[in-house]
Amino acid sequence: MSDFVLDAPAANRNTYFVAYYGSQYQKQTAVLHVQHNFDDSIQKLHLLIRTRINEVLGEETPACYHILALAAPETIPV
Repeated sequence: MSDFVLDAPAANRNTYFVAYYGSQYQKQTAVLHVQHNFDDSIQKLHLLIRTRINEVLGEETPACYHILALAAPETIPV
């Protein structure tokens, strides 16, 4: 069986996540994504996700996130 994520080219992967913020993190964003290279470090992916959350919320906001799909090689329609 072929692994379509590992067999796809390394560039332009999409990781999808949901961010939680607000008092006791009770508010949730829509599904967000960041595009990155599959070879990027976990630290770089974390920074990309934090930057994306700040873009969506309009400022640096305390938040946590839950990754829904890691490194999907093609865009997932949302």
